[in-house]
Amino acid sequence: EEEEEEEVPVLTDEEMNKLGAKLVKAELMGNMDMVNKLKAQLEAARKAKDGQAQRVSSASMSRKSETKAPGAGEPNEEVVLFRTDHSGRAWPVNASSESLQPRGGRRKKQTIETHREGERVRYFQDDDNVDLKEMVKREKMGTAEDQNMLYSRMASKLMGKTDGDYHTLDDMFVSSAAQREHSGHDEERQRLRAIQEHRRLAGSMEKCPYCFDSPELSKHLIIAIGTKVYVCLPNCQSLAEGHCLIVPLQHHSAATALDEDIWTEIQMFRKALVKMFEDQDQDCVFLETHMNLKRRHHMIYECVPLPRELGDMAPIYFKKAIMESDEEWSMNKKLVDLSSKDIRRAVPKGLPYFSVDFGLQGGFAHVIENEHKFPHYFGKEIIGGMLDLEPRRWRKPIRENFDDQRKKVLQFSQWWKPFDCTRNDS
Repeated sequence: EEEEEEEVPVLTDEEMNKLGAKLVKAELMGNMDMVNKLKAQLEAARKAKDGQAQRVSSASMSRKSETKAPGAGEPNEEVVLFRTDHSGRAWPVNASSESLQPRGGRRKKQTIETHREGERVRYFQDDDNVDLKEMVKREKMGTAEDQNMLYSRMASKLMGKTDGDYHTLDDMFVSSAAQREHSGHDEERQRLRAIQEHRRLAGSMEKCPYCFDSPELSKHLIIAIGTKVYVCLPNCQSLAEGHCLIVPLQHHSAATALDEDIWTEIQMFRKALVKMFEDQDQDCVFLETHMNLKRRHHMIYECVPLPRELGDMAPIYFKKAIMESDEEWSMNKKLVDLSSKDIRRAVPKGLPYFSVDFGLQGGFAHVIENEHKFPHYFGKEIIGGMLDLEPRRWRKPIRENFDDQRKKVLQFSQWWKPFDCTRNDS
C-alpha cells in the first residue's frame, strides 16, 4: 500500500479543479460509486501534493544551510524598481550614481558657485547634470506630499534666520538651494520610496482575490474566461439573482487606465449580459467604484439585474443620489454624463470615481472629492434601496457556503450558455 501511495502522480491546480468539477457532476447525477472513487482520488492527490511540498521545502532549507557560509549574508536579489505617478504611469528608478557619504558627525555643507561676474549661472547644485527631459519627469513624478515635505524641511532648518524685512522667504529658498546636499541622498530617498511601493504592491497582489494567478481566487465561481477578462459570481450573498462580476485577468485598478483591448473585451461581455437579461425581460445596471488609490484594489465591473419597471427608474435614482453625495462644494463637476463618451474619456487618470451604466446606454460618473464621506458600497446601497433589501446585504455581505455557491453557478451557467460570447472565438 505504501508503494501505491508513493506512485500517485502529483496533479496541478488545473487538474485538481477538473477532478473537483467531475466530483460535483457525479454528486448531481447521484452516482455514489463514482463520488466515492473521485473523493479517494482527490484525497490521494492532495496528500501527494502536500508530501511533495514538504520534500521541496526541506530540500531547499538543507541546500541553504549547505551553501551559506558562516558569517556570510544572504545572496542579493536584483529587482527593477518602479515608481508610479498619480496618473498610473510607471517610471524606473535609477540607482545612486554616487556613493553615499556616511552620516553622523559635523560636516560643513559645501556651497556651490551660483554667480559669476555678477550674473547668476545656476540655481541648484545639480543644474549642470539635469536636462529638460529629467526635469519634466521629476515634475510629473512629484506629488503634493513631496512639496509639503520639502517646504516643511526647509522652513524648519531656516526658521529664525531671517534678517528683518531684508531677508524674505524667497531668499531662504534660494540660499538653501545653493548649498550642496550630501551626494546621492535625493536618489537614495527615491529608491527607498520605490522599495516601499514595490513591497506594498507585491503584498496586495499576493492576497488579491481576483487576480487569475492568485491562490486566493475562487475558481469554482468563474462562468466564462476570455483573452483578457473573465466573468464570475460574487462569493457572498448576491443582491439579485444573476448578480455577476466582469474582472480583468491581470491586476488593473481602474477602467480609466485600461488598454484598448481589455476595454473592448469588457464591452463584449457587457453586450452579452444585456442580451441575456433582456431574454428574461430584465434590465441591468453596471457599477464600478475606484477608491483608495494607494491600496490598488483590483478593478471590478459589477452587473446587477433589475426588473423592467425599476430599470426604467434607475437613472433618476442614481442621478439624485449622486447630486446629494460627497461634498457640498466640489472642485470637479458633480455629475458627469456618459451618454456620449465612456469613462476613460470622461474622467482623468489618477482620480477616484464612481461610475454607473444602464444596459447598453450611457450612464453617470462622479469624481470622489472626500473618500471619508463616500462609502465604497454607494452603488449597491442605491440598488438595495430600490429592491427593498436589508442593509447588511451590501454593508457586511455574508459569505455563502459551497453548496449555495454551486447552485448559483449552475443556474447562471444555464442562462449564460446560449449567449456565451467566448465560444465564437474558440
